[in-house]
Amino acid sequence: MMSHEIVIKVENVSKMYKMFNSRSDQLWEALRFFGNSLAREFWALDNINFEIAKGMTVGILGQNGSGKSTLLQLITAVLQPTAGQVSVKGRIAALLELGAGFNPNLTGRENVVMNGMIMGLTEAQILEKMESIQAFADIGHFFEQPMKIYSSGMFMRVAFAAAIHVEPDILIIDEALSVGDAKFQEKCFRRFRNFQDEGKTILLVTHDRSAVPRLCNRALLLHKGKLVEFGTPKRIVDLYSNILATGDIIESKSIAQQAKDDEEITTVFQENIQSLVEKDDSSNELLRNFKAPGDSADRCSLRNSYNNNEYRYGNNQAKIIDYLLVNNDLQELTSIECGEILNILVKVHFSQDIEEPLVGVSIRDSQGVLIYGLNSGWLHCQLPSVLAGTSQCYKFTIKMNLKPGPWFLEFAVAKTQSELCDIRSNIAHVEVIGGAVSFDGLVFLESKLEILS
Repeated sequence: MMSHEIVIKVENVSKMYKMFNSRSDQLWEALRFFGNSLAREFWALDNINFEIAKGMTVGILGQNGSGKSTLLQLITAVLQPTAGQVSVKGRIAALLELGAGFNPNLTGRENVVMNGMIMGLTEAQILEKMESIQAFADIGHFFEQPMKIYSSGMFMRVAFAAAIHVEPDILIIDEALSVGDAKFQEKCFRRFRNFQDEGKTILLVTHDRSAVPRLCNRALLLHKGKLVEFGTPKRIVDLYSNILATGDIIESKSIAQQAKDDEEITTVFQENIQSLVEKDDSSNELLRNFKAPGDSADRCSLRNSYNNNEYRYGNNQAKIIDYLLVNNDLQELTSIECGEILNILVKVHFSQDIEEPLVGVSIRDSQGVLIYGLNSGWLHCQLPSVLAGTSQCYKFTIKMNLKPGPWFLEFAVAKTQSELCDIRSNIAHVEVIGGAVSFDGLVFLESKLEILS
């Protein structure tokens, strides 16, 4: 939620560095008291002006060397401008570079305390959050070990967990969301969305052009130390793409025309989907155990593909208590080839009578973007009524025409479209691996090419 309150104001800001041909020139320059300088001037930023309102999520784009990191260091007061002024209102938490502000000889826990106190929290406030920070970082016993033995992913896990728990007004992220495995990235993006919902101001530096329109409501482009433009994400991405293609700012007629049209076009793949109820081969032991009647104990966490960072909500009139991801040979999967059939089995326990329940499944990427979703109602599949105290198994069959990489599944059961009983978001993680089909983008729409005679 954006407001009109300005929290970051950059006025006529420039930053100059002195460049030397050799170390000896640099030493000689330090010892000289008069005469011509041996240094060359390099202006990393040249007369930058912009304002950011509270609640904005601003994407910062630019090639390497364009001045992005320098700009962030000026905003966080790590550097001081050569000319101009930077005004910031509110507490900043920044993830600028790996290990910045952390002592490698201290443990993860000790660094979290030190970092929090630098951010203005008391030791008691930090210790109160420590359990949540440790759980978010999820690096096990390494949290108590010196950070000099950490991998880059472990380093960033602790840094990100510490940054988001100091309750900043402004969060600055420099490519940090691309560090870590798919499950940790999904957890980070979920917290990222929570920050947006809370009205926090976010600055996101990224080279991922597709992420800016999805995650940001404003964007700015730097090129050779100058601010090219501050505007809508689509406009800025178009300009940045043009720089990548031509090496400079050469605005084509097509880009200017596209800038007038901010409509986002979303394509979803719909192919070979069906919903079945209790129609599987019961001779298979895995399936027989899955379908066996019994208590209402939750067994989802026992599955190989289970994501313990799932997000769950609902009125609990029905609960999803188990699931299976299997191929056509009824073997449990954690990965599947692009274009292969994935059978998704969901077991639901009902604590109330429900007439014609709705059961659904969705697929999201690691950034939380919904790629595909459906439920029994949209499939015009009328499910039979279920009595309280009983369980029912359902099966979705989906052809996984998805780009190779990590994907997350969400399962849902509802009484009506608006009465949600149980939503288990990102409960399962499945890896799509390369198949026989080659394509660009997120989904394969099974197109074909013909020669017209």
